[in-house]
Amino acid sequence: MVLDVQKAQVILRDIPYEQGFHFFMPDGHYTGETARTLCFFQQDLQRIDIECFQFHLFRGDFQKWLGTTVGDEELAREIDEVDKNVSIEILRQQLVDIVQKRILKLKSVTQ
Repeated sequence: MVLDVQKAQVILRDIPYEQGFHFFMPDGHYTGETARTLCFFQQDLQRIDIECFQFHLFRGDFQKWLGTTVGDEELAREIDEVDKNVSIEILRQQLVDIVQKRILKLKSVTQ
């Protein structure tokens, strides 16, 4: 997929709160964290409880939100294809790095 300025701007936009990524624990309680931009999503990935991270990742919640709401199917696919047979902390760091790399690429397109 060719990444043009308009597409990059759409992906980097501020999303309404209702459409943000709301982080929940496996028992169903809301953590109080909601990511409304890709940048905040990346920051939240670093600080949310590891059980929350694992819960959403293995359900495909991150991938679904990134692909549909954010509109970044490429990033969603990249996360989906990550080898999940590593420790959960390594997996978290890999996702943080993937999202950070994507943000830098998107920002370079918009400048």
